[in-house]
Amino acid sequence: MEITFSNPVYLFFLVSIPFLIISHFFTMKYLKRRALKFANFEAIKRVTGGEKSVLKNSTFLSTNILVLVNRIMIILLLVLAAAGTMLWTTGKISNSDYIITIDSSSSMLADDFEPSRLQAAKEAAVAFIDDLSARAQIGVVSFSGNAFIEQELTGDFGRAKEAIDNTKIRTVGGTNVGDAIITSANLLENSEKSKVIILLTDGRSNVGTPVEEAILYAQEKSIKINTIGVATEQGGRFLRIDAVSRIDEPTLKAIASSTGGSYYPAADKAALVKAFRDATTSSTEAISTKLSFIFLLIALALIFVEWGLISTKYKTVP
Repeated sequence: MEITFSNPVYLFFLVSIPFLIISHFFTMKYLKRRALKFANFEAIKRVTGGEKSVLKNSTFLSTNILVLVNRIMIILLLVLAAAGTMLWTTGKISNSDYIITIDSSSSMLADDFEPSRLQAAKEAAVAFIDDLSARAQIGVVSFSGNAFIEQELTGDFGRAKEAIDNTKIRTVGGTNVGDAIITSANLLENSEKSKVIILLTDGRSNVGTPVEEAILYAQEKSIKINTIGVATEQGGRFLRIDAVSRIDEPTLKAIASSTGGSYYPAADKAALVKAFRDATTSSTEAISTKLSFIFLLIALALIFVEWGLISTKYKTVP
């Protein structure tokens, strides 16, 4: 952790703090003399019983230490704000923006994952978002016979996770991987970072745009596609019928290799979570946090505190 200043020349104004302390006690001394000069000692004697020792040890004027400390803090915070104080910490920075593209066809209800392939994929996707740095952007697309935009690219992770949670099985027949890739690529159009699609599916593309055309489209836009096969080797049954859904690994491997991505087989929930983590590109860098606005807010609050102090407890009576 390190603190730097974008305008360090303003730190020179910190020399005003010793002058503030000197002037404070000088003023207090002057006010004490004035208080003693005009004090009604006859009244004080009646209150204290008239004993000289009591008068001698009596304090007629507070030194206002709390007010002094408050003023020092105000000056310190204002100077640090003007100096452009920045706090640097080390953390993981995402090198990419992501579109999570989830198969929502009926086969994702297969029972080889508990409670279903879709639910397991959604849980792994949410865990993936939780591991990302705050500077990444996420979009969500689901697909069956058509592709559906669940969430456009956003830096609001809460909205992205909500979109994933709300993803449901679509009744549109078929699995349209080609349209899913093109729709996801379009969402990354304005991203200034490396562009990555994480494609989760359990079957083969059987309707819509041919996968080969979608791969060429992603290549033209310099988009990497990491594919995750959500199915066990034995496959799973769904919709209470005897049909078994198995993964089309050759197609998923071709999509990944053709776009510079990787294919991750996920035979269980643990492998699915690991596949997401392996699909993340990040680096460890210094992260800066600007503190000027925070310091200004605190200084403003302390100004109101001082106003309250000098108007009540430390009020000077002429």
